[in-house]
Amino acid sequence: MKHYLAIDLGASSGRAILGHLEGDRLDFEEVHRFPNGGLDVNGRLVWNLLGLFAEIKTGIRKALERQVALAGIAVDTWGVDFALIDRDGNLVGHPFHYRDAHTARVFDWVFDQVPREEFYAATGIQFMNFNSIFQLATLKRDRSPALEAADKMLPMPNALTYLLCGQVAAEYTHATTTEAYNPLTHDWAWPLIARLGLPRHLFPPVVRPCTLAGPLRPAICEELNCPPIPVILAGSHDTASAVAAVPARPGQPNWAFLSSGTWSLLGVELDQPCLTPAACAAGFTNEGCIDGRIRFLKNIMGLWLVQESRNTWNRQGRNLTFRELDKQAAAAPALKAFVNPNDSRFLAPGDMPARIQAFCRESGQPVPETPGEVVRCAQESLALFYRLTIEEAEALTGRRIETLHLVGGGSQDEQLNRFTANATGRTVVAGPVEATAIGNLLAQAIATGQIAGPEPARAVVRNSFQTTEYRPEDTARWESACRRFRTVVESAR
Repeated sequence: MKHYLAIDLGASSGRAILGHLEGDRLDFEEVHRFPNGGLDVNGRLVWNLLGLFAEIKTGIRKALERQVALAGIAVDTWGVDFALIDRDGNLVGHPFHYRDAHTARVFDWVFDQVPREEFYAATGIQFMNFNSIFQLATLKRDRSPALEAADKMLPMPNALTYLLCGQVAAEYTHATTTEAYNPLTHDWAWPLIARLGLPRHLFPPVVRPCTLAGPLRPAICEELNCPPIPVILAGSHDTASAVAAVPARPGQPNWAFLSSGTWSLLGVELDQPCLTPAACAAGFTNEGCIDGRIRFLKNIMGLWLVQESRNTWNRQGRNLTFRELDKQAAAAPALKAFVNPNDSRFLAPGDMPARIQAFCRESGQPVPETPGEVVRCAQESLALFYRLTIEEAEALTGRRIETLHLVGGGSQDEQLNRFTANATGRTVVAGPVEATAIGNLLAQAIATGQIAGPEPARAVVRNSFQTTEYRPEDTARWESACRRFRTVVESAR
């Protein structure tokens, strides 16, 4: 029996998930969990890359304690961030955390070199100042000694893969998210890179997912007392792995995906990228699937609004659980006030309730006062923003979306799921919860030949995990709310 270890790193925690296939069913267990998050180092927010590497080795050790032979290990992480290595293969500095403010004013400098329209036509990625290319441009603008010392840029999951097996490469699904990759030429966007003055040698070869990266380094094998385990490239961007675990059926064309967690990623799968000016204006992005196709999606702030609100209240000594907040939100007045989840004020850590209240006050709406009212405002605003995003996706692709497959940790939020069905007027199919780890494990099974490809992998998901269906209710009231929400969002731009 082949066992695989998925290293799934999110913005606040990481897990080592051990899985195996029995016939057409996938079983897995969590063998190690550890905290993750940004570290303040000299006033900059960075990632603890070597700490994560140590936790990954602990996860491998715990998996081996189960007395199983591992057929593969694969890492997936959040997008945009990267590590730099020098010519000797040593790390250069600390990888920046995307919520650090160093890129806050980089747009003007970049768009003086390359106009927005040309930038989008070359990459097809939604403009966010923390995208990899803007982080690199910031280092270039500021004449960073780290950039001068660097030989290669490795996206975060590929940096960890490098530490495990020595491969210097950028896996396709993650390379596409850097905003330095051209989905039409299937290579780095070399003319754009040159116009920004970034060194060509910085960008490593792009390799496909579901392939072998190499065996575990001998020193690690000696440390863990294990054989040279294959290190595999899954969909190393966590959303690519999550979308690979969407339980859609073959020939079911009228569906969209929503990977719901700290961020919400909502979109559809396309055979070819959509690089039109209309897609650029709508803020849609073209990222890679594990089969080489395109995830055409929009990044939405997601449950970060609730998570950071809870962090704020708990710093004040209230010690509220998510279950308690959901209960209070259910009892709060419905459809009272809304925020634009993608307003830039909500990006950084801080006093999220105060920011939500300020948005409502500035837009002339009733101000949510209690934790329940704040959470309900955030949940309803997310659901209504999903509605607008689905309508934009339909207009840009010419397809009608009837079903929304909602996967990831947010699929456990029953209240938000109901709000989403009501707001969008579409059937919501929620689950599986552990979509990212599942997609990672299945990509490894594809790489070893145990599964024939992405469609058979989705059949395994359908056979292995239950889903919950939510149908629209109270649609007239939500239609009225959507009109008010649209006005709030447009007036706040």
